[in-house]
Amino acid sequence: MLLAAGTWLAARLWPVPQAHQDALQLLRAAPPVEGRSGAAAVWTLGFDGMDAAAREQVLAEDLTRWQQGAPGRRPQASVAEERFPRPAITAAFGCGQRGIGCLAAVRADPAAFAAAHVGHEALHMRVAELSQFDHYALPFRAYDTDLMTPLPSMQPLLDTLSANALAHVQGDTPRALQGTCADILTGRRLVGRGDNLLFSMIGAALLEGQAHLLADLLAELPADAALPPVCTAALQPMTVPEQSLCTAMRGEFAMGQAALRTSEQGSELQPLVFNLARTEARFAPHYAWACDAAAMQALADDRPLREPAPQPAGFDCVANALGCRLAAIGAMTMRPYADRAQDSAAMLRLVAAQRWLRQQADPPAQALPRLPASMRSSARTPVLSPDGRWLQIPRRATARPDEGITAMLQVPMPATAP
Repeated sequence: MLLAAGTWLAARLWPVPQAHQDALQLLRAAPPVEGRSGAAAVWTLGFDGMDAAAREQVLAEDLTRWQQGAPGRRPQASVAEERFPRPAITAAFGCGQRGIGCLAAVRADPAAFAAAHVGHEALHMRVAELSQFDHYALPFRAYDTDLMTPLPSMQPLLDTLSANALAHVQGDTPRALQGTCADILTGRRLVGRGDNLLFSMIGAALLEGQAHLLADLLAELPADAALPPVCTAALQPMTVPEQSLCTAMRGEFAMGQAALRTSEQGSELQPLVFNLARTEARFAPHYAWACDAAAMQALADDRPLREPAPQPAGFDCVANALGCRLAAIGAMTMRPYADRAQDSAAMLRLVAAQRWLRQQADPPAQALPRLPASMRSSARTPVLSPDGRWLQIPRRATARPDEGITAMLQVPMPATAP
């Protein structure tokens, strides 16, 4: 018994690895939140009939209800559900996966898409206006009794894709370009400036889908067609902070901490097998890798990000057996999310390259070696498909052929401008 007690005590006093301490420091070193908050705008995005002040008031009421709600039964729904109309969304997912084939789908049945978007004008304006904010951190915080914090419905964000395509099909190409590029800017903001992975991944989906649509629109326009100023901003190369999931990972780690706290609420013997501080330290590397210098350099170089390998149980687990098991169970891979963000940035470079190549006097194959550095990376340089119909680069995220998502990111390269 003395030997067992001594072993347990030694394990409890075992130094926390420096890598774990560094990871915790990265996650806690969040920069101060500055600029305009889009929290109220994204929280109430799906509701009509509110001005900016009303949206802020609704968010404040919902936050108070969350904070003062009964433990375990805090309300997830917004008070807006009872006060304001919500436009019916029926076409958000009927326009091709990630924008692939969206224009063709709308052209095949414009009447159906037009009917689906009746009364959606205000919603589409709100989606475009989301690009004007600097961050989107929601104020809800998890409790030990309520781990899942309220999240808004993000489906309305994807409604604009087919609406922009419809504008072009109906002959209003300037409005289609304006809407598509404005929505690309909204996607760019959400990828790197939300405090959870849902916002980042919806932002990536919005960005990639609208970029695919923009490429299809440009392919049908003269090579020297003038674009609205918003498109110039939309096609600028994404910066490292715009691609980074660091802010989102900090938010995910905070939710994970709330879940871990529930594990402290066990029997009197619980402290023998669980230590919250040490478990948080073991969890930290699964999130902090998105914030370290190596990740930032990989984003700058467009190289795949490398997350840490699963941690084997160490001597410290003798005094933290439950904590080590929880850390192992929760060590899900986050790499696919980073791949999606990088592919979004690559898609924008590809669209910019498509436009540049069509504006050159010589054929694309001859002009391609002169492609500006801002439209390629050392890891992924655009190439023409064997038949010359597509400009493409490898997709980093997992391909899904059954959903029309191929292993290549592609934009059309018509042989001649219309």
